[in-house]
Amino acid sequence: MKHLLISTLLLLLIACSSPAPQQEAVLLSTPTQVATVTTPPTRTSTPTTTPAPQPTATVTPTATVTATPTPDPLAVYAADMRPAFVDDIAAHANLPRYALQMQVDPAAGLLAGRVQITFPNTTGTPLPDVALRLYPNFARDLLGKSGGIWMEITDSSIDGQPVTASYLAQDTAILLPLPDPLQPGETTHLNVGFRAAMTPWSDGTWPLPSYYPMLAVHDPANETWRLDVTEFPDRVFSESALYTAEITVPAHLTVVTSGQITDTQAWDTGYTTYYASTGPVRQFALTVGDFAVAETSAADVQVRVYQARANGYDIQTIAQVAADALSVFAQRFGAYPYRELDLHLLPYTFDGGDEYPGLIFVYTDGIDAGARYVTAHEVAHQWWFALVGNDIYREPWLDEAFAQYSGIIYAEEHAGSVVAEADWEREVLQRYRGALADGDLPVGWAISDYPNFNVYYRTVYGKGAVFLRTLRTVVGDEAFFAALQSYYQSHRYGVATTRDVQHAFETASGQDLDSLFGEWGVRQGS
Repeated sequence: MKHLLISTLLLLLIACSSPAPQQEAVLLSTPTQVATVTTPPTRTSTPTTTPAPQPTATVTPTATVTATPTPDPLAVYAADMRPAFVDDIAAHANLPRYALQMQVDPAAGLLAGRVQITFPNTTGTPLPDVALRLYPNFARDLLGKSGGIWMEITDSSIDGQPVTASYLAQDTAILLPLPDPLQPGETTHLNVGFRAAMTPWSDGTWPLPSYYPMLAVHDPANETWRLDVTEFPDRVFSESALYTAEITVPAHLTVVTSGQITDTQAWDTGYTTYYASTGPVRQFALTVGDFAVAETSAADVQVRVYQARANGYDIQTIAQVAADALSVFAQRFGAYPYRELDLHLLPYTFDGGDEYPGLIFVYTDGIDAGARYVTAHEVAHQWWFALVGNDIYREPWLDEAFAQYSGIIYAEEHAGSVVAEADWEREVLQRYRGALADGDLPVGWAISDYPNFNVYYRTVYGKGAVFLRTLRTVVGDEAFFAALQSYYQSHRYGVATTRDVQHAFETASGQDLDSLFGEWGVRQGS
């Protein structure tokens, strides 16, 4: 999750805020059944479960058997992809597959769900267990947002056999033991029930990013699961997967998700189920509310901006900025593979944003130059983070510095030099001067290496963007953008490293850039 601050004073004030109190609530277990639950007490034992009984099939013999085509199990994911990228699904058929079911009860402030994960072992080593992250259980971040809620596991099984989930990493992860080690190339099936508290935004909408148990990333060097915990806003480190989702909400509300809404079903109980699917995406996000919407397009990509009906912001302007940024970045970096990009505009005390695949949250106190720049920055994260992933704990510059400088590229090519230079001064140089005052620290450090968030922020967003402009000057525009396109094409849907970036720029330019990367604190070994 990424944020753009106006001042460090706001950061310090907001960081002092406390989480909303938890409350007794009514949890919808199905669109037609209601069960009463209360906020869980302090955990003293690990929940154990018994999976729901599986249906038994009865075969009736027939006199004549007619062959029918075998359904393509990957076809459901194609709805999210532009025609030129449909083949990406088959090319990444070995990705994990999530089937999500969620029931959202805003009146009770609760979400109940189940996730079934088809998990192939592509780590190259036998696995004795599988770890899932529970991102809502992270502590509230330094900006006073996210986390500070709770998510708990209600049951869990692997290949139909009940297993006991052990909580780890300050309850931000669970570990599921496998009955037998999962060998490289083998696949297993996880089935996990969960429930979580929800807190509405100030405008009454319900942003729900990363609101499900999500596979942790396996560290091949140490043969362990990555279970990092931080108070920084950047939290989700994940690998791409394929998703289907069924999300049931009260009928007067609308659901917006990563991927495509492929169908809806209205129930006579006053609820509606939304069905969604994605192509390869790094995570799945959704938001729920009574929305007004503005829309436009960039080529054949539909761009929609949502806000609570009462907010009254000029969302058509934000839609156009997002579409223009999509067009600029598609030309400069490579084509956007999905059919749709959605944004949710939320009122806040400063301009900032959180990016998820196909869904962006933009926070603003008004539609101005800052909101325009933040929108372009967050759209750039569709390339740098969502599509080309990186280790946000150990190499955060790979998405944040790239998105920060991409916002300047958008301004240069769409708004003109006067606006671009104003953005450069306001969004980059002010932070860079702060980074120099902080001690001119390396751009390529891990987030834990920086003494505090402000120093990290000024160094990565400010100095990092200046490094990329310097790199552009050294290699020239042709090689600079050729390198970005090669980097994007080579690592789309994957997780890239600093070594990959340097290789792309050295290949495109024919230059040895080791000393330049080292001078700015960006090392190939990262």
